[in-house]
Amino acid sequence: MSEHNENGGDQEGKKDEPTFTIFVNNNPFTTRKHELAGAQIKALAAVPGDYELFQVQGDNTVPIGNEQVVHINNGDHFRAIPAGTFGCNDATA
Repeated sequence: MSEHNENGGDQEGKKDEPTFTIFVNNNPFTTRKHELAGAQIKALAAVPGDYELFQVQGDNTVPIGNEQVVHINNGDHFRAIPAGTFGCNDATA
């Protein structure tokens, strides 16, 4: 079983390029890209493509589409949830 992540020991990237750590569902992931589309963020975090992605900005969450490009800052937080579950109330028991 092989793992895919950008934390590996490969030295192929330029050493002077900054590395950004972002969090998806509170799990850290690293990238050297300054901009990522929503689908790329999901792929980096191994999140299914049909999940909804949100960027956490303080107390607010902003939806990010698969093709929407986000400027990446170190420490950015994202949430990925199954489609159709945002705001769902499971009060029917």
